[in-house]
Amino acid sequence: MCLVEFGKSRNSFEFGKNRPVILFQTDKLNYAIEDGIYDYCLVIPLSTTNDIVTSDFRLEIKAREKLENNSFAVCNSICFLHKKYFNEKLASLDNYEIELINNIVKNVFDISHIS
Repeated sequence: MCLVEFGKSRNSFEFGKNRPVILFQTDKLNYAIEDGIYDYCLVIPLSTTNDIVTSDFRLEIKAREKLENNSFAVCNSICFLHKKYFNEKLASLDNYEIELINNIVKNVFDISHIS
């Protein structure tokens, strides 16, 4: 999890301000970014508001390390961000949380049949 600068939101459906996000991508994309081949990261924004989306589309992430507040991964708001907007690392997910997020994302995008 990292802190990123989303900037000012243009409408009520966009995330704005400095916000924690979960980096949600494969090792292949991570290596491409490290090698300078690609500059964008796939992220899932976090929100402290628990009613932002239906419970089927979110996962609670407990505060830990530098993540100060309990938050919710808003799994139906996945987006790409340029790496220049990333600030400090806040925390890491455990393997169980990663599996849960993968399952929620598959459900959100109706790709649960893909392993």
